[in-house]
Amino acid sequence: MANVKAYHAGDEHEIEKFIAGQPYMPSSYHSNNWLGNGLYFWENNPNKAEKWQIEKGKGAILECDIDTQNLLNLLEVSDSSDSFYEDAKALSDKHQSKYSNNKSSQNFQLDCQIFNEYQRKVVGQFSGVRMAFYMGESVSIDGNIYTGQHIQICLWDHTAIQNPSKYIPCRW
Repeated sequence: MANVKAYHAGDEHEIEKFIAGQPYMPSSYHSNNWLGNGLYFWENNPNKAEKWQIEKGKGAILECDIDTQNLLNLLEVSDSSDSFYEDAKALSDKHQSKYSNNKSSQNFQLDCQIFNEYQRKVVGQFSGVRMAFYMGESVSIDGNIYTGQHIQICLWDHTAIQNPSKYIPCRW
């Protein structure tokens, strides 16, 4: 088992109920979620959660450990990730006439459709997906160094969440 620290900005009442023992929290079902429907976390990055909390008017931040053992881990090369990329290519070809992505406006309808359809295919096999993103500006020409790199986790099954607590940002 490999755990990572993760942060979710959400409704304060829902987070408090979850910490008190409610077995789930509401998932996001927006049509442009880049990892599809699910409960979103920033891995080891409370600053991203704080920024989201402020920008979106979220009431609280959940801090927890997430067991990554049963995640579709797109940070590693594996049979699972290879299989996903094959399916994602086929799903992209199938849906690109109806859905599109626009990175500059952070609209990821095609990616969302791909992940939602893949999620239905592997239900019970994975508890979510873990993937790296680069949303900032490139600092070098044709390079891979971006200012906004981060790792996000989208959970489909909340049983991967361990040790939930309310995160209190430090305001110096």
